[in-house]
Amino acid sequence: MIKMLKIDKLKFSYNNREILKKIDLYLEEREFVGIIGPNGSGKTTLLKNISRILSPDSGVIYLNQKLLNSYDIGELARFMAVVPQDTAVNYNFTVYDLIMMGRNPYQDRWGRVKKEDKEIVEEVMELTDTVEFRDKRINELSGGERQRVIIARALAQKPRVLLLDEPTASLDINYQREIFDLLASLNKDLDLTVIVVSHDLNLSSQYCSKLVLLKDGKIFKVGKPEEVLTARNIKEVYHTEVVVKNNPLTGRPFIIMVPKVQVGVNSRKQDAAQTVYQKRIHVICGGGTGKKIINLLYNQGYIISCGVLNQGDADWEVAKKLGLKVAEIPPFVHIDRESLKYNRQLINCSDLVIVTDTPFGPGNLPNIALLTEIDDINIVLIEGKGIKDRDYTGGEAEKYWNKLVLKKYTHVIETTDKAFEFINKLASP
Repeated sequence: MIKMLKIDKLKFSYNNREILKKIDLYLEEREFVGIIGPNGSGKTTLLKNISRILSPDSGVIYLNQKLLNSYDIGELARFMAVVPQDTAVNYNFTVYDLIMMGRNPYQDRWGRVKKEDKEIVEEVMELTDTVEFRDKRINELSGGERQRVIIARALAQKPRVLLLDEPTASLDINYQREIFDLLASLNKDLDLTVIVVSHDLNLSSQYCSKLVLLKDGKIFKVGKPEEVLTARNIKEVYHTEVVVKNNPLTGRPFIIMVPKVQVGVNSRKQDAAQTVYQKRIHVICGGGTGKKIINLLYNQGYIISCGVLNQGDADWEVAKKLGLKVAEIPPFVHIDRESLKYNRQLINCSDLVIVTDTPFGPGNLPNIALLTEIDDINIVLIEGKGIKDRDYTGGEAEKYWNKLVLKKYTHVIETTDKAFEFINKLASP
C-alpha cells in the first residue's frame, strides 16, 4: 500500500501553548481513518495542519510522498478536500451552485464552467443523493441534507483525500448513520482516503478501518478499532469507566458508559466540594447558543433536558432531534405559566443547570427569573459575552443574572469547552 500521508515530528503551538507534541503518523492510501480523543487533545488542530490551514512550528508532512508545503493552492485543492466543522454559508446559494464551487480549482481565471464540470457535479449529486433538492436554497435544507451538500461540494474537487471535522456533530442518529454510510461507500467505491475527526467513539468504531487516539497533544494509540478501543485505553485517556462489548452484527467494539455513582435529585443538596456525579443536566439556552454544549453532554452520556424554548429555535431543533425533554412554547410567544411550570419540574429533576450566553428579552426573561428562586442546585453560567451586552429588558436580566452569580453553588465559566471540561471534572471522583 502507498503511504498517502506521513507526518514526522510535528509540533504546533497556540500563543506559546504547545498543542501538538512530536506527532509521528503514517496513513496508507484508501484507508478510512478516525481521529479521536477528548476535548483539547489536538484533534481539530491536527486536521488543520494536515489541510494546511495551519502551519506547524516544526516537523514535516508528506502528502503522496511529496512535501505538503510544495503543493500550490490549486494542486492541493485537486488532491485534497476539506469539510470543516463550521459549514456556515454566507450567501443563500442554490444547492447546484454551491456544489459547482467545488470545481473552482479546475476552472480558468474567469470561472468559466465547462461540460466536464457540469458532468462531475451531476455525478457527485447522484453519489450524495442530493439531486432532488438541486434547485433549493442551502438554508432551506435540514442539517443532514445540508451536510450531504457540503460533502458533495468537496467531492466535486475530485480529491484523493477527504478530510472531515465532526461531520455529524449536530445531527440526529439517523443522519449520523446516513453520513457515515456515505463516507464508507466513497471510501470503498471511489478508493477515497477518508480522515474524519469525531467525538463519537461508537460511530468511529463501526466505520473506520484505523483509529488515531490522541491524548494531551500526543498520539496515545494507533491501530484497528479493536486494538484502540479497549476499556483500559479509554480509562487512561478519557478518565472514565466503560464496558467494551462486540457489536454482534459487525464484530466491532461497542462502548457502554458506566456511571461512576448513581445518584438521585437529592445529590444537588450535597456540598459542592463533595464528589457528585452530575447525571441529569438541564440547559437554559436559545438562538443556537446551546447546540454545542447539548451535543457534547449528550455524546458523553449525560441525561439532558432543555427549556423554555420557542418551537423552531435552533436549540429546540437540536433538542428534539436528540429526543430530549423540552419545555416549549410556539414561535414568537412569551413564556407562559404552564411552560414555566414544566421547566421548573425539569430543573427539580436535574443535578445541574447550565445557562448559556443567550440574549434575554421579555419573552424568555422568566427562565432566568425562575432559576433565582431555586436553591441548593449547582449552576454553570457560560459568560462568553457579558450580561449587559445580552440584556434587552432594561436591566431586569442583569439583575437576575447577578443574583445567580452570588448563589452558593454557581460557577461562572467563560466558554462552552471550559464548561464541558468543568462538568466532567465535577463528575470525577
